Amino acid sequence: MTSGATTVEMRHGLDGLLDATGHHPFVRWEVTDDLADTWWHHDRAVAFQRVRTADRRTVNLLGADDGVTPLLEALPHIAEVVAPGRRALSVSVPQHLEARLRERFRVLEGGDWEWLHTTVAPAPDDSHARVRPIDDRTRAAEITHFLAAHSPTADTMPGNGERWFAVEGDDGSLTAVAAWGRTRAGAPHLSSVAVDTRLRGRGLGRTIVGALTRWAVAEAGVCTLGMYSHNAIARGLYLSLGYDRLCAWSSRPVLIER
Repeated sequence: MTSGATTVEMRHGLDGLLDATGHHPFVRWEVTDDLADTWWHHDRAVAFQRVRTADRRTVNLLGADDGVTPLLEALPHIAEVVAPGRRALSVSVPQHLEARLRERFRVLEGGDWEWLHTTVAPAPDDSHARVRPIDDRTRAAEITHFLAAHSPTADTMPGNGERWFAVEGDDGSLTAVAAWGRTRAGAPHLSSVAVDTRLRGRGLGRTIVGALTRWAVAEAGVCTLGMYSHNAIARGLYLSLGYDRLCAWSSRPVLIER
């Protein structure tokens, strides 16, 4: 396939994709063999498939800016493989390249988010003993109400297979919660981290994220999480616990002219 005078190569297989990205942790833990059956390469950049909710595929562009730009130009060809017959293609690009996406295509509203990763456990803390597993089936309504009140943008809801943990008050009420799920390729992934808004600033977020990260790294050697980019306080917390902010994505539906 060509974009102007620039060749974009269609390639196949997860091993090749990992090699092309220097075994980037996002690719390692978010992409599986089936998703890597077809991907695209130019110079030091790749376009690859990832699955979001409801098994809807999106295309992520990752790599050097001068390689990503030709891949942007090739999106109509990529869409023929990933989303045949669909008018819009879900695309995630590095945030600093979102303007280039808008220059080339009609882009709908989406979101800006970040993906973080660590293989180093935070230091132990006595407060970690306060973090306990909870049954998200019998307490589903309570968890759902807590998230609606204290983290309305939370993506993960109880009853979908994640392990749920909480810090509780003396009366047994929830003061902080978090879900422990898995990425597509099996890494522990934390989501729906929420702290009672009336109790923020008391270290509850550090307690629950620190404890779960320690346990995840001990169990699997890695822990990942995602966050919306507007949440600077959460970002500071995660970085202070040893996470690396490896990806900052702009995710947008792109209207493809065929």
